[in-house]
Amino acid sequence: MAKISFYLANPKTKNETNLFCLINYGLYRIDNGAKKYLPLKYYTDIAMFPDLWNKELNRAKESNKWANPETFDISIQAVKESARKNYEAINSEIETFERTAKELIRTLSENGNVPSHDKLRTELDKIYKPTKVTTEQGETPKELFPFIDFFIKTATRKENTIKSYKTLKNNLLEYQNDKKTTLTFDRLDIDFYNSFVDYLTKPKTIKTKAGKSKTVSGLSVNTIGTRIKILKTFLSAANDRGISVPTDYKKKSFKKPNEESFSIYLNESELTSIYNKSGLPLYLERVRDLFLIGSYTGLRFSDLAQLKKENITSDNTINITTQKTNQKVVVPIHPIVREIFRKYDYKLPKLPTNQKFNEFLKEVAKLAGIKEPITMESTKGGFKVSETTEKYNLVTSHTARRSFATNAFLMDMPSISIMKITGHKTESAFMRYIKMSAKDNALKMQSHKFFNPMLIAK
Repeated sequence: MAKISFYLANPKTKNETNLFCLINYGLYRIDNGAKKYLPLKYYTDIAMFPDLWNKELNRAKESNKWANPETFDISIQAVKESARKNYEAINSEIETFERTAKELIRTLSENGNVPSHDKLRTELDKIYKPTKVTTEQGETPKELFPFIDFFIKTATRKENTIKSYKTLKNNLLEYQNDKKTTLTFDRLDIDFYNSFVDYLTKPKTIKTKAGKSKTVSGLSVNTIGTRIKILKTFLSAANDRGISVPTDYKKKSFKKPNEESFSIYLNESELTSIYNKSGLPLYLERVRDLFLIGSYTGLRFSDLAQLKKENITSDNTINITTQKTNQKVVVPIHPIVREIFRKYDYKLPKLPTNQKFNEFLKEVAKLAGIKEPITMESTKGGFKVSETTEKYNLVTSHTARRSFATNAFLMDMPSISIMKITGHKTESAFMRYIKMSAKDNALKMQSHKFFNPMLIAK
């Protein structure tokens, strides 16, 4: 049985470093009458920061550092969930590499003779480094996994997007190994779609490095939706490059599963409680003030960081070009925003990191009494799951922007006017963004003349 051990290529770096592995699979030479085993040294594309590697377990460590940066704008639960997914995904990628390498060794062995280093390396490269072994430079690989790697290597996307591409590739390899099949483009039809979604939904039992069984939970509906969206991207790109693929991916039935994601907003009463909270330490007071600016302007965290006196015009508005969309936004100045600017002589405090900001903000919300029990529901592994926590635990920098949009809408500000600030292109997208509860909706409708016939009579 082959033994595969992983190591950090540069364990002393402060940046990400790739893993390489030593594959011992029985190849040896006779040296002075004794067997000397010859492991294959193979560099992988799996990368991580050295402090996230567990040398003893030969696996990635569990840590919130694995979380995607944008989740720090949502909630600590989102951070933990993102970290767990990424941590499990990287270890799953390692385990998939192990299984793939061992299966290659088994299939390449003939009459008890194991493959040479060159043969095994070439076959591994076909799967993991296709641009190294495929055709002339610029020619697109026609096989599934070489094409996916080619697409990833040539894509001009953000780092997190590239990571999500690699995660899907790993999911496909896991599926292939689990089903004992070989995935090719012509097999990615609606039947595969149904089988793959089912595979991602159900929990799986895997073997750890220590040889113990471990159950990995199935993915959430929205995570599966992300995987399918990326798969459709791969298939569309392959089709555009002249590769024959089933057209099922264009059908409505080959859909991206999704459900409404959970998020909160703070109503005017809760914002007032935060505004009125006195006796805060200076670092919390500054976070509170910046959060209130976001709650009354609708600006993103990244835009708050660049607000200056020059952004305030003589007609009592804030003019700013947003960092994310590079669009010019004009926002009327709320009295609380004006008050905070004057408090700091129009030189706002420097923002801490988003992670620290959210950590401090939860302290502020807790001290302000934002403790309403909130139950979050989602579908995971095919089952409905719920978790209840106090509301302050869910408050993040992005809550300010959502609070602005929701409160403005509830106060009858035209949605088209709010969308000019939030940047939503369609009213349907905007309505999904705001967080109006059934009670909020009923209270808003109460003032309508339909529910006040006496007003009509007058």
